[in-house]
Amino acid sequence: MIKNKYTSKRSVLAVPGSSSKMIANARRLNVDEFFLDLEDSVSSTEKDSARALVIASLLEGKFGQKSISVRVNEQISELGIEDISLIVSEAGKCFDSIIIPKVETAEQILEIGSRLSKLEKANGLEAGTIRLQLQIESARGLVEVQKIASASERTISLIFGPGDFAASMGMQVLHIGENPINYPGEDAYHYVLMSILTAARANNLLAIDGPYSDITNIVGLKNRADLSASLGFDGKWVIHPAQIEIVNTAFTPNQEYFDTAARIISYFSQSEASSSAKGAHLFEGKMIDEASRKMAETIYSKGLAAGLTPSTQGDQNG
Repeated sequence: MIKNKYTSKRSVLAVPGSSSKMIANARRLNVDEFFLDLEDSVSSTEKDSARALVIASLLEGKFGQKSISVRVNEQISELGIEDISLIVSEAGKCFDSIIIPKVETAEQILEIGSRLSKLEKANGLEAGTIRLQLQIESARGLVEVQKIASASERTISLIFGPGDFAASMGMQVLHIGENPINYPGEDAYHYVLMSILTAARANNLLAIDGPYSDITNIVGLKNRADLSASLGFDGKWVIHPAQIEIVNTAFTPNQEYFDTAARIISYFSQSEASSSAKGAHLFEGKMIDEASRKMAETIYSKGLAAGLTPSTQGDQNG
């Protein structure tokens, strides 16, 4: 079998940086990642106290195997600049990445990268330690997404921000992540999602879907999560513990697919080791080739990272 290099980011929990209770609760939840938020979920009067709480929480640790990130305020604001400076200076070794909201140009990311390099040097951190996750939340950001994605080697993921994006487009929608009212199709965001996904994959980045704000609408959340997972997204933001299991399930390959992928990979490995190696193969009644192997490796890698193990073995073929 292939050696797995895929990192699971199925569920990414947003945690208000102003709430010590929610931060403590997040430590025990079954999410792949959570981020401490200093932006939209924190009121303007709590920005400074939230930053202090986030730094203290990072220094305390106790996050287990979860990836930990911090979402700062807009990079163009004084708050955003202070967030980055203080968090890196005081807790630069205690988190995995910084989430940059409302990214619209590659130049913004280059400027942040330059600032981070100076902060890393000043604080004894290895160059490139601080990684970036970039939110695409506007029409301009989407138009520039390819340049944004390729701007810095620090970047590890692109994230769709459906709320601010809908506002920037003038969509008739009030709840984040939902289709606009009276929209006749199934997915008003298909072009947006595919544009972000394509830019991410072209630059070897993860692609993360944004939140679904109606925590009472389980069916709606499942539909949105299933859709972005089927396109190839790696995960989705969640804003409430009740959403975690649904999203984790959506972004975990089902066992049947995972088992089939394992058999395809095994079949190709055995075929290559024998004298019968060839381009196309008949496998369990279907034609497969090198592209089939690549698709199988994608599903297998995601399944392994999510904790799946093959329930069948062997090279069943027909």
